[in-house]
Amino acid sequence: MTPSSSSSPPPPFGAQNPSTPPGSGPGAAALQAPFSNMQISRASAPPPGAPRGLTPQAAPPAAQVGNGPPSAYSARPSVIRGPATGPPAARPFPGSPPAPSQPSFVRPPTTSAGAPFGGPPAAAFSQPPPFGGPPGAVSKQSIPFGGPMSRPGPPFGGPPAATSQAPPPSGGPPGAVSQPPFGGSSTAWSQAAPPPFGVQRPALSGQPITTGAAPLQASPSLGAPQQQAPSFSGPPRFGGPPPGMQPPFAAQSSSMSPQGPFTGPSRANVPAFGPPSRQSQGAFYGAMQPPMSTIPGGMPPSMPGQGLPPPTTPTFPYSPHAGTQVSTPSKIDPNQIPRPMAETSVIIFETRQGGQASIPPAASSEFIVKDTGNCSPRLMRCSVNQIPCTSDLLTSSGMPLSLMVQPFSLPHPSEEPIQLVDFGEMGPVRCSRCKAYINAFMRFIDQGRHFICNLCGFSNDTPRGYLCNLGPDGRRRDADDRPELCKGTVEFVATKEFLVRDPMPALYFFLIDVSMNAVQTGATAAACSAISQAISDLPEGPRTMVGIATFDSAVHFYSLKRAQQQPLMLIVPDVQDVYTPLQMDLILPISECRENLEQLLESIPNMFENNRVADSAFGAAMKAAFLAMKSTGGKLLVFQSELPSVGVGSLSGREAEGRANVVSIGDKEPHKLLQPVDKTLKTMALEFAEYQVCVDVFLTTQSYVDIASISVVPNTTGGRVYYYYPFSALSDPAKLFNDLRWNISRPQGFEAVMRVRCSQGLQVQDYFGNFCKRVPTDIDLPSIDSEKTVMVTFKHDDKLQENSECGFQCALLYTTVFGQRRIRVMNLSLQCTSMLSNLFRYADSETQFACFLKQAANSIPTVPLPHLREEVTNTCINILQSYRKNCASVSSSGQLILPEALKLLPLYTLALIKSIGLRNEGRVDERSYWISVISSISVLLAVPFVFPRLISLHNLTSRGDDESLIPSPLMLNSDNVHEDGVYLLENGEDGLIYVGDALDPAMLEQIFGVTSLTALPSQLVFEQFDNEPSRKVNEVLNEIRRQRCSYLRLRLCRGGEPSGNFFRSFLVEDKAPGGLSYVEFLVHVHRQIQSKMT
Repeated sequence: MTPSSSSSPPPPFGAQNPSTPPGSGPGAAALQAPFSNMQISRASAPPPGAPRGLTPQAAPPAAQVGNGPPSAYSARPSVIRGPATGPPAARPFPGSPPAPSQPSFVRPPTTSAGAPFGGPPAAAFSQPPPFGGPPGAVSKQSIPFGGPMSRPGPPFGGPPAATSQAPPPSGGPPGAVSQPPFGGSSTAWSQAAPPPFGVQRPALSGQPITTGAAPLQASPSLGAPQQQAPSFSGPPRFGGPPPGMQPPFAAQSSSMSPQGPFTGPSRANVPAFGPPSRQSQGAFYGAMQPPMSTIPGGMPPSMPGQGLPPPTTPTFPYSPHAGTQVSTPSKIDPNQIPRPMAETSVIIFETRQGGQASIPPAASSEFIVKDTGNCSPRLMRCSVNQIPCTSDLLTSSGMPLSLMVQPFSLPHPSEEPIQLVDFGEMGPVRCSRCKAYINAFMRFIDQGRHFICNLCGFSNDTPRGYLCNLGPDGRRRDADDRPELCKGTVEFVATKEFLVRDPMPALYFFLIDVSMNAVQTGATAAACSAISQAISDLPEGPRTMVGIATFDSAVHFYSLKRAQQQPLMLIVPDVQDVYTPLQMDLILPISECRENLEQLLESIPNMFENNRVADSAFGAAMKAAFLAMKSTGGKLLVFQSELPSVGVGSLSGREAEGRANVVSIGDKEPHKLLQPVDKTLKTMALEFAEYQVCVDVFLTTQSYVDIASISVVPNTTGGRVYYYYPFSALSDPAKLFNDLRWNISRPQGFEAVMRVRCSQGLQVQDYFGNFCKRVPTDIDLPSIDSEKTVMVTFKHDDKLQENSECGFQCALLYTTVFGQRRIRVMNLSLQCTSMLSNLFRYADSETQFACFLKQAANSIPTVPLPHLREEVTNTCINILQSYRKNCASVSSSGQLILPEALKLLPLYTLALIKSIGLRNEGRVDERSYWISVISSISVLLAVPFVFPRLISLHNLTSRGDDESLIPSPLMLNSDNVHEDGVYLLENGEDGLIYVGDALDPAMLEQIFGVTSLTALPSQLVFEQFDNEPSRKVNEVLNEIRRQRCSYLRLRLCRGGEPSGNFFRSFLVEDKAPGGLSYVEFLVHVHRQIQSKMT
């Protein structure tokens, strides 16, 4: 049993402003920065680290707003804080790859100013990652994914050379420099010692967090007591690494000395709101939750092992006289309502303690997982951490019962890699009735001769070669030596019975639009440049194959055989009944055709420079490429710029039907433009999926392209849509390159099949995500990668036994990029409860919100928007009303009582209602793209996607060097946006830069290089100038890109212009046309609950 080995993906993003390499397209900018997700640490839900089996009591903790009587809880320490510094090499990035000695997103170990990422992974690591390294390369310790790069590659056309006099701020120090894992100074790393277990941590506002729960105060004008600093006045709880920790997604040099790949100059701090380095919550081994965001009136955290606190609950009265109904929202102090709070400690999270499941940390916090039986919450996370015994109990709570499964989620670099187990020809041991795989929860009896399945209860004979005596505790004596009997996640080597054919090679086929519009807008040149720079990051080895074709109204294949002087073009003119030319070396091993491919990519823009064919045969080109790939399967990467207009799968400009591509406000019916125009592309996609072809579509367009119809293909085949609108040849090539590079280099598997099994009493109801489903029990994934998440919903078919455990097992059969067939098995066992209060206490707010988000996105094409907004609001109200009715002990009707674990649910619900997907105005394609992103989004990115992060950029120089790189985020309201400032609003996909109309001209010139607002360019490419404000702004941008694993497409918004109004439409807490402010929404929710109660 050895850890699996793996290929290391290169860092997902290039440096901010590298010099332009020869031959790169004009204005192509190479930036680097994986994006860690916006971290909103879960509104302190369950007690930190409470192991299962806490004695149930009447009511879970509740957060309340108001001036009701102080709650009777005794003061407890407000936070159990983990080592403020995490193990060496720990990075606070929620999605960072590698194991301790070798983070995966690495910059090439070199002192040259070359592109920060561009070499293939180093051929040898001291610890191969478990993601399927070359056959046989199984070693003792493996890094999950990643290792240092062996050589620097050319950056992808950065902005003009003049803009890059200074080295990219995020490029990280030279490879030879040893640097702490998070990119901070080593001294800060070693000195930031964690406080001991019960030490109180100061609140982010600089005042101590109150430990006793007190009622939320009213505004001073109402005469409310002011003894306590409102806990919510601090920055949002977006869980960044603690001061003294380095930014999360850093990497180390090949010499193994820790070094930040794109963290820029070494700093002792990390973005306050940054990627919570893996999720943090608590410390030391144990399920320690982040400190309670104690709203005055909130619940103090319980110490590990303590039972539920007494049933008293703090409240949010809306008027100074409890019991009276509020008439004006002004009576609520906006500073005291629940908001996300920043989390700063790293948690070491042990998945099970004392034989019971531990409560997982918030997805947005930073934590390091110690697998002691349950899988990492990064891989599988449940919407409630205790399972209701009956369907009636679940229904009365109003909450969903679902799992979010992200099988290739990037681990924290300090976590142990997933172990690889080889049972030889016998294959993994399984239950003979339900086919569940052997796991830590199966019970051996009769001296080990039989084992009882934890899912179906069947007694199986133990295979002769797997027998072992039991110890006095009833466990097998070898249980701790066998990963499958002591770990929650393990990988098995698949035997012949799991193979229907030889494992497929890693095949990448590039399909480029060369129609007139694509060539003239620069999209064709940008695609060719991106591909030529990214091919060095394809998996190395003889099994990596490539092919390429171009298309306009015909399809052009190219034979890349090395012997030829130049590539040979083969044209397929029939786009109605398309075919592939006879096997003329259209797909070859990359090692045999790299030179010809690079030569061809360089010449394609010139070959079609004067192309006057305006039509695009998108569907026919995909079908022709599929026919070339059909015998093996693989990834088809399509670069498309026009509405498909000819051939099979052609589309019409539907949006022109009197709508000009805008969804009208008065729509009473679901929008037909949000549904696929017909079933042609769906039928084609099902055939692609059957033959293991995954399609990713890069839409580099300046017009309507009918994403609702096009997205059906990637959504069915396990791919995704990338959308660049309106495409700019100046600012978008850098994002295009970084998106492509991360797409082909991140951890991924091919020809996968996934099934989730659960204990008797529950059954799988449905799956949601990007996949193809042919049979009810399994889903087919031609490709699955580190960012794809599948939501699985469950329903009761029987009653579960109280105090027993309910098991879930997800099995994923897949092929590694090196051609090995593996089975990744993830197990989760949670306690069953018959108490409604336990469901609320152990609710997971981020997972539940991700569930609501996916269900809403799924309904947009078929439900009128006003009805959908009402449904989303009612879901929130029903959950809170159930808590108020069944669990809260406070009876005053003037108080809004929120369960502590779900106190941010109203804020996130409001953000969803105001999001691009559910707001009235908006382009059809933009809404369709929003839906397609949500379909496979992870829990980690779901909240920030609709509740973005707001940062001020004009005052970065006033911050001390000992402060975190990224300033604390601001609340999303207009009180925080001033006309003399510059602000960034980012959601992980896009960034809006707001420039106030009263900005100091000197600051304008320092940051943007122009002297007046009218001179600001409409297409924003951030250059770094030789001054402190510019350097700081570029550092912040690169750090965010690094955290988010995404290049972040920037758009300029100016005060007093329509673009400024667009920016302000994302300030969720403000009142919007036809929408409520946050305070008004809380009043609305409260009134609805009151009316239901009466």
